[in-house]
Amino acid sequence: MPKRNTVLAKPTHFSTEPYVEIDGFAIHAGDIIKIKGEYGSSFKFIGVTTNKNTGASWIDCFEISRGVCSAFRSFKQERVKRVPTRRKRAKRVV
Repeated sequence: MPKRNTVLAKPTHFSTEPYVEIDGFAIHAGDIIKIKGEYGSSFKFIGVTTNKNTGASWIDCFEISRGVCSAFRSFKQERVKRVPTRRKRAKRVV
């Protein structure tokens, strides 16, 4: 019996935006973030997904362990902390 080609329909009531502003700071897709309550872990931000039917929204991200993206995780927006980028150190004047 030949194998049928099945096509899975993508739900149309979800929308994902690769940008969010939290506490006045812009976070773009690919930025590293921390999550409150998840100690010792950092995450790579993917986007903010919103369910158009219910109005619920959440953050999608990949967990980073040992420098490699491993698990796909989702969290509420209230739990996100931005990881500031390191600035260049000013040279001392002697």
